[in-house]
Amino acid sequence: VLRPAADDSAEVGRAPNGEVLYGAEWFRKPTDVELSGYLPPNAPEGWGLIACKTVADHRVEYCVELGNSPPGSRLASAVRQAAWQFRVRAPRKNGQELVGAWVQIRIEYVHGGAR
Repeated sequence: VLRPAADDSAEVGRAPNGEVLYGAEWFRKPTDVELSGYLPPNAPEGWGLIACKTVADHRVEYCVELGNSPPGSRLASAVRQAAWQFRVRAPRKNGQELVGAWVQIRIEYVHGGAR
C-alpha cells in the first residue's frame, strides 16, 4: 500500500478535465488591493472558488469558476479575473513538484478585505 509522503499536497477532487485537483498552497497571498478591483459593485461577504492549472514561476492559468456563495454573487468571477496575479506553489507528490497540475483556490471576502 502506497502512503502519501508527509509533504504531499492534498487531493481535493477532480479538475474540469478529470485530472486530480489539489488544494492550493500560497507562495504569496494576494493583497486586498490585488483582489478588490475585480469585485462586482455592492459585493456581499462570501467566497469564490476556482480551479487553475499551475505554470512556471508559481503562477496559474486556464482558470475556471467552480462556485460562489452566496449564489449569484459573482465572487468566483472576481477570483478568476484576479488570478493572473496569484502566486501558488505547484502541488507536490513523492517530493516532486507537479507544475502543470490543477489547484483549487478559494478566496473569502469579508467587509474590509479578503482572506
